[in-house]
Amino acid sequence: MKRILLYSILIITGILYFSCDDFFDVVPENAPKLDDSFSNRTMMERGLYTAYSYLPDPTDQFYFPAYYNTGGEFSANYNSPFGEKPSQQIYKGFQNTNSVQQNYWSGGNGGTSMFQALRWCNIFLENAYVPRDITEKERARWIAEVKFLKAYYHFFLLQLYGPIPLIKENIPLDAQPDEVKIYREPVDECIDYIVELIDEASPDLPLYIVDPTNELGRITQPIALAIKAKALVWGASPLFNGNSYYSRWIDSRGKQLIPSQPDNSKWERAVDALKDAIDNAHSAGHSLFSYNKSTESMHNMNDSIVQLMTIREAITKKWNTGVIWSSTKNFTGGKSGFAGSDWGNMQHDLYPMLYTDEITRLSGHFQAAFEMAELFYSKNGVPIDEDKQYDYNNRYKPRTGDDNHKFFIVKGEQTGGLNFDREYRFYADLAFDRGYYEINTGTADNGRYFSTYLKCLNTSTDWNNQRSRTGYHVKKMVSFRTSGSQGTNKSFSTDNYRFPLIRLADLYLLYSEALNEVKSAPDDEVYYWMDLVREKAGLGKVADSWQKYSNMPWRITDKDEMRKIIHQERLIELAFEGQRFWDVRRWHEANIWFTQVPKCWDKTGKTPADYYLLMNLDEAPRFVEKDYLWPISTSDLRINNNLVQSYGW
Repeated sequence: MKRILLYSILIITGILYFSCDDFFDVVPENAPKLDDSFSNRTMMERGLYTAYSYLPDPTDQFYFPAYYNTGGEFSANYNSPFGEKPSQQIYKGFQNTNSVQQNYWSGGNGGTSMFQALRWCNIFLENAYVPRDITEKERARWIAEVKFLKAYYHFFLLQLYGPIPLIKENIPLDAQPDEVKIYREPVDECIDYIVELIDEASPDLPLYIVDPTNELGRITQPIALAIKAKALVWGASPLFNGNSYYSRWIDSRGKQLIPSQPDNSKWERAVDALKDAIDNAHSAGHSLFSYNKSTESMHNMNDSIVQLMTIREAITKKWNTGVIWSSTKNFTGGKSGFAGSDWGNMQHDLYPMLYTDEITRLSGHFQAAFEMAELFYSKNGVPIDEDKQYDYNNRYKPRTGDDNHKFFIVKGEQTGGLNFDREYRFYADLAFDRGYYEINTGTADNGRYFSTYLKCLNTSTDWNNQRSRTGYHVKKMVSFRTSGSQGTNKSFSTDNYRFPLIRLADLYLLYSEALNEVKSAPDDEVYYWMDLVREKAGLGKVADSWQKYSNMPWRITDKDEMRKIIHQERLIELAFEGQRFWDVRRWHEANIWFTQVPKCWDKTGKTPADYYLLMNLDEAPRFVEKDYLWPISTSDLRINNNLVQSYGW
């Protein structure tokens, strides 16, 4: 215990430093030794779970960095309780160096220090051979898991901060103060170290989890190789590969922390890693998810609903083959500092008010940004502004639901023209006025139809001021088994599926992206992996769709244009899953996606003609070049003068 305390006080990360002499004054002479914490298998297993416990929680939308401030996916009222949360503060441009929001460096304001996690990983690895009552196979697996976690915590920091200190081992207890003050290392060295750790860990990790009930979320080979590939993709992407903005970012040793000249061989390395990750995932039994209605209680779903469920259940179906890594956290209430049994539960906050007599708090406080409704393709699988058959100029005018849309829009009811003639992912991911909301408590004809739909106009009997401020809700992340009841016994029931961190579709699209970068022009191999994802979304092949329906068919033969197409495909397929936040940064496109003025329908309108008028919702979010990387707290820089501030801060 004494050594644990010493490790927790010594600042191996260059974050904090205290006098060891002062510390010794408060440690009892008979304090237990660190070895006692690894004296047997049971104690070592606790240490393993402690290493896992530092994983950031992706189901906490206001403290995990990839949600509210994702540059156009979500919306929440400035004046709601959400406005006080770190994510909203960043969105409004209030990030600063005195009190860093979502501080994953030294901890605070919604962030947990990843260096604490790294320190514990090193303690575990240093003592992993102490217990004798454990098989060597199990010991090797646990060591491999912690090595991976060590790599992942470095990777998580790298995505937020770029160059970071590499915590390869804990600093000795007798280290001098200057030895504690370590440096940020060049980003290429950071990526190489992450890859090195994963290469060491992978052989001793299982190919798949044998007991998902008890071990879901534990690290496997497919998870490890996927993160390795993602790290290499980050190293190859424009933010860190030849970004001239960082050309003068040099530390006191004279080391340039991010290269200013691009190196396309980094994409070649990423291509190899992605292919290995995909092949390994296939060997483990992973495949893109398809909804099988015969295994569900509602056996009579029509083909359109089955297609919607294939898209939604790819996220929310437990133990589905399309998810490579899922979270260990549940959708529990009380997250983000909210009181109450349901507040802070992501599904609760996304769930809209569907009934007249609904739970008062169920009002979809956390909503889809209007811009997401324009992002999705037309029913022909191309962007709506280049589809020859799509009435783009009249997309905001109300239309009446008809037979062609009867499974998505209530027949005879009016809704925005933007909601017609769209791809299946639009209807699976988004909820809108007069659009059906598929939940298992709102079925008709043995599940062949869903009867519950949203009413957003303020003439509706159940309308209130907490309706969607944009006109759109996020349906994708809410399991159709989750429901809020009406009537006397009001309740909210959450289907606690495991949130997906990595899906196979993610790797397929990354592979298409990387292949496009290493080839002189797009070819069938680039299209192939993207087409697999599009097929599951109910779309035709990318080349066929562009040639037949786009007024710019040449785009699929041009490398630069194909890059844009792949980017949009990723933004659509992975919408609301916490991937966009990272993608637009590594593409060095956040200044485009993060600065759009938020739009909305006119919420005061009492008729469709008045409601479906486009308005500005809020001021544009603030984003400048320095915002690509999180800052380090000024106090941390004072303690360790070998650290340099993130560039621009």
